[in-house]
Amino acid sequence: MSKRIFSWFAPKRGEEILGMMERHLELTKSAVQDLYTMVEAAADCKQEECEKAFTNISRWESEADNLRREMVEALTKSEMFPEERDDMMELVRAVDWIADSSKEAGRVLNILKFDKAPMEMKVSALNMCKANRDCVSILADCIKVLPKDPKEAINLGNEVELLEEDIDELYSVARRDLANLEFPGFNTGSMILLSEFLSALENLADWCENTADIVRAVAVRMH
Repeated sequence: MSKRIFSWFAPKRGEEILGMMERHLELTKSAVQDLYTMVEAAADCKQEECEKAFTNISRWESEADNLRREMVEALTKSEMFPEERDDMMELVRAVDWIADSSKEAGRVLNILKFDKAPMEMKVSALNMCKANRDCVSILADCIKVLPKDPKEAINLGNEVELLEEDIDELYSVARRDLANLEFPGFNTGSMILLSEFLSALENLADWCENTADIVRAVAVRMH
């Protein structure tokens, strides 16, 4: 039987890292939730709410990044099997990319006059953000259940993959609208930024799937 992730020689160290991982996931979920709030505010030209949401996203991402560094340091010092350490390192970095993608989307959106975008584009962006929010929530459950129930972790990972496919479809719709709709008040630079914003939303979903792939690979080895 292959060695199990989290079956560590130093239980206290393992518990510490698990606690840090859960906190990291909560920070990431908060960033994705505030991105949805920011898109809503930007679509309605609520500048103050939009800026507040972006401030929150930046704070969550910064805290998550600091926590990632702490986890990497703790993992380096931990007494665990090398493959377990590698799994955790990969998992931590993948989750951190989700928070990074949230901040990148918010950074671009903060520049755009998104309230001037066609309603179809606003709806597409909101739908992508909502699906990303659901995706991250399921991913968090997927990671939390991994140590105790790898089979359920695989099932939840499959749900993340399905949601990512839905987001791909929403992204295709948004790109079609980007190419075919009229965008009065948008210059070439604004159109480029809007495309980058949509790409950041899609990248966020990709990193959710990438993280779920890591979890599923670990879960398979745990059998």
